Amino acid sequence: MAALAGLLAFGTVACAQAEAPAPVNAAATAAAEPDEGLSPRTACLEAARLAERKHGLPEGLLVGIALNESGLHAHALNIAGRAYYPDSREEARRLLRSTRAGYVMAGCVQVNARVHARGGETWPLDPWRATDWAAGYLRQHYDTYGDWGMAVVRWHGGNPRMMTRLVCRVRSKIEVVAPDSGIFAERCRGTAAQMARFRENGRALLELAEAAN
Repeated sequence: MAALAGLLAFGTVACAQAEAPAPVNAAATAAAEPDEGLSPRTACLEAARLAERKHGLPEGLLVGIALNESGLHAHALNIAGRAYYPDSREEARRLLRSTRAGYVMAGCVQVNARVHARGGETWPLDPWRATDWAAGYLRQHYDTYGDWGMAVVRWHGGNPRMMTRLVCRVRSKIEVVAPDSGIFAERCRGTAAQMARFRENGRALLELAEAAN
């Protein structure tokens, strides 16, 4: 667990903005895809890929975000800055429901549970629902701004002045999961050296997800 935690750096404030409404009611979406027999990492990876296709996101964008946020772990929890990786969804649900912390990020794409999953809801721990919600959220902001970079900034609840740092960190993960993708390449042309560590971290975690089943 300690070695695993060393590989993973959670996204800074994933989906943290309180003022933006969710584009869909995630708790009311269609039944989750079955993930019995899949490891938490494989389920997160497959769910993110499916959501990308469903919502017409650029290849690798949501997988890159999930890799950046949770290390592609469907049950990942960041509670008051401390990372947890429960083996089962039930264990993760118990932990999520029992915590009184004010800062809780949950699941494959690290949804802000205190903003988007109130009242004891645990849907962010279902990778199929969480990634479908996240892809819809990103798509909504792209349709508003016409810019995937701004969609990423809004996902992080960040200031547009932080765009280069936020976008290029995601770009470093996209280079791992979709090497042929050119998204954000021009914006991040001068950051390759700085992003090398994030890229290598992402490569190691992607290998874990692909080898898990």
